[in-house]
Amino acid sequence: MRSLLIGAAVGAALFAFSAPAYASDAAWGDGVEVLQDSEMQGLRGGFGIPGIPNINFSIIITTLMNGTPVVTTRLTVDETGAMLQHTVGEVGQNIADLSPDALAAFGLTGLKGATGVVIDDDSGVTALVHNITDGSLQNIIVNTANNRDLAQNIDITLDLPSFAAVQNSFAGEIVGMHLTDDLNPYLD
Repeated sequence: MRSLLIGAAVGAALFAFSAPAYASDAAWGDGVEVLQDSEMQGLRGGFGIPGIPNINFSIIITTLMNGTPVVTTRLTVDETGAMLQHTVGEVGQNIADLSPDALAAFGLTGLKGATGVVIDDDSGVTALVHNITDGSLQNIIVNTANNRDLAQNIDITLDLPSFAAVQNSFAGEIVGMHLTDDLNPYLD
């Protein structure tokens, strides 16, 4: 049951980040009004599964080099919507602070505007990037360095308010199904 709920929550989270669909009123037929993004903004936030109120979740991705955190990204989805927060550690240079010429010198022109760090020392160059956009979650490593221990930790937290009551409801339904199955041969 727990795996099913986690799978449903992750599926719903991925659905929440898919690209928006645009359509005109006419595409939906007579009597259907398509709301503009500005109108829907107040209606968005979180996602739901029938019987479980306001599922909220957060994911924290931390990339480490030699045991030291260099980039951390926190994505939180709750009733107010999605919030994204990046933290760049003390190791290396923040990609956002590098000029296009500096990125080109490192061979990293494709990372312009990305969130992450570039570490350049005698061992070589390592770029560590977290990129979260509509429809994608990317962790990019570009590495020419030797003897670097690179690791990534991903922590996912699901907040299921009133889940104990939902579990009790499920347990009652399961008992009812077992009783029905047990009594079914005698009811014919």
